[in-house]
Amino acid sequence: ILRQDPDVIMIGEIRDLETAQIAVQASLTGHLVLATLHTNDSVSALTRLTDMGVEPFLLASSLLGVLAQRLVRRLCQECKRPAPEGGHFLPVGCPACNHTGYRGRTGIHELYVIDDEQRRLIHEGAGEQQLRVAAQRTGMKLMREDGERWVRDGQTAPEEIIRVTRDG
Repeated sequence: ILRQDPDVIMIGEIRDLETAQIAVQASLTGHLVLATLHTNDSVSALTRLTDMGVEPFLLASSLLGVLAQRLVRRLCQECKRPAPEGGHFLPVGCPACNHTGYRGRTGIHELYVIDDEQRRLIHEGAGEQQLRVAAQRTGMKLMREDGERWVRDGQTAPEEIIRVTRDG
């Protein structure tokens, strides 16, 4: 693939060290690499890759960022009701949503940008919590925080955000 000199390389999913090494090598040679990886949040992608055997110094040199996402159920616009305590809505259930209170889905996201400080921390082998705190200091919003925006806008319920982010 690299001999064809592509501008962008898409890897369906990184599941093993060989695939991870190909992705890192392609990135280090100037290619934009987009890949999927199953983790709980954006920062834990680094742990997953190092657990596979990718050296932290290679990750620090090759990563630009990690985008994490989860799907949350959207409240049914036909039957949602304001919560008694206010500030958000609750699912009720009606024929339009098959009595579930939800209809459709939307995404919540977390973008982890690898800046110079993050590169240094990754290179030094910093843990997830240290990386997350440093990223939040420079403006990273966690998925739960993005979900809170959807709750405030009346698009989903707080319990739905907790359900999909409790392990991340």
